[in-house]
Amino acid sequence: MPDKLELGDRIKRFRLGRNLTLKEVELKAKVSATHISEIERGMTSPTVGALTKIARALGTEPSYFLHTDVTPPVSVVRKADRRVLFDEAWGATMHRLCNGVRGSEMSFLVIEIEPGRDGKVEPIIHSGEEFVYVLKGVVEIYIGLDRHLLKEGDSLHFRLDEPHTIRNIGDGTARLLWTTLPPFCL
Repeated sequence: MPDKLELGDRIKRFRLGRNLTLKEVELKAKVSATHISEIERGMTSPTVGALTKIARALGTEPSYFLHTDVTPPVSVVRKADRRVLFDEAWGATMHRLCNGVRGSEMSFLVIEIEPGRDGKVEPIIHSGEEFVYVLKGVVEIYIGLDRHLLKEGDSLHFRLDEPHTIRNIGDGTARLLWTTLPPFCL
């Protein structure tokens, strides 16, 4: 079982990967944001009940945070074994390219957005940074009020503290290599 500092760090990383604030988790879990913050900082250990509520609010099971396997120094993910998620709200299929390595703070995804779909119509703001490389298609990414038109071979690196949206404005499926820091949980 991880110590309370490691457990809190796992919860915080997972929460940030889901782009959730402490307040949002508080509302879903019915556990105070102050208590969740204390848990994340390793100042206190959660009760089994609190851990269960927090885990479910984050969309996982409590055992995810208690798992003691050591993350390997190398991660190999075969194409057939990738985790894939279709996000209806985002209008995108996301393929996780790796499971992370010891001390990893990034995630690597291939994101496919069908033509005529808008990714994240609602502007989103969270902490961290992202790097996007267009493998195929044409997308526009708004960061704040600035519009960035990206075509095959173009890339964009930006901080996430401004609202941002992405849209597939091409005729075919847009395919993007997307790197996030902190990791995106999929």
